Amino acid sequence: MSGEIARQGRPRPGRRRTAALLQGALISTLGAAPALAAGPLVIALAGEERVLIDHDRDACEAWDIPDTPTRAYRDEKGLVHLFQTHHRNRASIGPSLDALRHRCDVVFEGDERGDPASFDNQSWIAATHTLDGRTVHAIVHDEFRGHRSGVCGPGEASACWYNGLTAAVSTDGGASFRAAEPHLVAALPFTAEETRGHHAGYFEPTNILGFDGAFYMMANVVSPPPQKPGNCLLRSENLADAGAWRGWRDGAFTTRFRNPYGPERIAPDTQLCDPVAPAALPWPVTSLTRFAKTGTFIATMKGRRRDDGGVERTGIYVATSPDLVRWTGPELLLEAPIFGACEPAEPIAYPALIDPESTDRNFGTVGGTALLTYVRARPDGCDLGPDRDVAMRPVTIRER
Repeated sequence: MSGEIARQGRPRPGRRRTAALLQGALISTLGAAPALAAGPLVIALAGEERVLIDHDRDACEAWDIPDTPTRAYRDEKGLVHLFQTHHRNRASIGPSLDALRHRCDVVFEGDERGDPASFDNQSWIAATHTLDGRTVHAIVHDEFRGHRSGVCGPGEASACWYNGLTAAVSTDGGASFRAAEPHLVAALPFTAEETRGHHAGYFEPTNILGFDGAFYMMANVVSPPPQKPGNCLLRSENLADAGAWRGWRDGAFTTRFRNPYGPERIAPDTQLCDPVAPAALPWPVTSLTRFAKTGTFIATMKGRRRDDGGVERTGIYVATSPDLVRWTGPELLLEAPIFGACEPAEPIAYPALIDPESTDRNFGTVGGTALLTYVRARPDGCDLGPDRDVAMRPVTIRER
């Protein structure tokens, strides 16, 4: 892997001139300069809802549920592997996105050690990326929930929730995954004990976009000060090294993520990530794609906000960017009730854009048509149980 990716010099944190140079390099690399061709887009619904994965038909057990956004890649034989899974991770596989079969074999599962220092608790494959269709790198959403292991009381579920991002790898095209070494991708500069009282950590990474010799993703960070909440932009030059990911700070990728349980205490202000465009990205970003024609980036989110008339609108929102740093939006794409609201209607969550015809092995690009996928739940009163399907609607995408 390392031989396939060009390595660049590592910047030193705190050097403003270096940061400014790297920011210019980022914008140039991502297509915002010199022509500024990556302009705003018009994204619109273009058809009715269809079901991609039906829980009643496809689930292998009651809690075999879609609990992440859609992530997919093509293996070396051209088969599509789709991950949209719970912490007992399973895949749906088939010759195309509309011909998938959900498999019951568990390809990855965390050890549920009940120890936050292990970063090996309940583990969701939240992002995948492969260059050759055989070696598949995964970013894992690792969840320590202290009330499950007796560290905290049963009424402290949210107050005793500590999250990190870890890495896993498959060398058989996705038939099985194992924890990677090194293991830790991103963590707060605080231990779980130091964040007790509120859920905290790095949550819900997006898919990984790879281009121009580097890889990018976002993750939602929740933390005590001095870290600000929001969407952290991360970059790596080597997916085979979990420790190679760097966070965006002061206009450059200068933040190195160290283990807060390591031998040396971390000064919190040395391990910060600047939230990207909080006005345009006010909620966790759930997917990142590039419009193939212009290189414009598209982010999906679920959210709740008041429109210009003061009416509260909930549903799936999108934002666009020329360079992953400057964003325009959010704009409402699909109005619907969302997870977190106790309503009689069926709420939705985990939106993503995916183009079945994408020429990218990891479905990182979209053309003039694509699919908006999301999870639709059928709750029992206010209880979001396991009855959830993956639904999809066609969309059109064009330059504004």
